[in-house]
Amino acid sequence: MAAVLATYRSGKVELSEPVGWPDGTQVEVVPIPPAAASQAESYRDFILRLAGSFGDEPFERPPQRT
Repeated sequence: MAAVLATYRSGKVELSEPVGWPDGTQVEVVPIPPAAASQAESYRDFILRLAGSFGDEPFERPPQRT
């Protein structure tokens, strides 16, 4: 199961996207400090923007220094 971001509003936890978890699934809720929450959201936005941007062109990773 993948993690999902959520927001607490008016006494309820609202998930950021639909999930297909079966009834009875237990979840752990851990508050994220505001600075970390904005960083996590901007990282998610970056991933969504980057997804599919390479198209069909080959992508080769150069050798890494050790």
